[in-house]
Amino acid sequence: MDGSSIKMVNREDQHEFSFLNISSNTVGALSKESAERILKVRNINEIHQLMYVPIENHEDLKWLTHSLHKAIMDEKDVSVALELADLLYFFIVPAYKEELMCKEDLSHMMDDILFILDLWTDENIIELVDAIQYELQKVERKGL
Repeated sequence: MDGSSIKMVNREDQHEFSFLNISSNTVGALSKESAERILKVRNINEIHQLMYVPIENHEDLKWLTHSLHKAIMDEKDVSVALELADLLYFFIVPAYKEELMCKEDLSHMMDDILFILDLWTDENIIELVDAIQYELQKVERKGL
């Protein structure tokens, strides 16, 4: 995917949020159907591809967060849970933390996701959960 196919789009709601705009026509963009297949199969070598799902608005972010929530709730393999937590930490939270904290529906889903991930005894998952919580708490302290 070339750099010209990715741009930040500002949307105004209660606050102004930036969404990573990857057009569904862009080479390398991942369709929702492909993302659903990845989340169903949960191959750890493919999960990182979810960062190429176009997120152009609140509904797209809500769909991806809900899909990750469902996948994490159903997961039994620690390696897959770690990859999903990694995706949250390195892609979703840095890009959308304000939206995740300011929108009640997303905030509740993130709380659930972090609670479920925190039940794992894997040290790496616990570290990622702590780091995600820290990043989200920084948003709360800013008062957004």
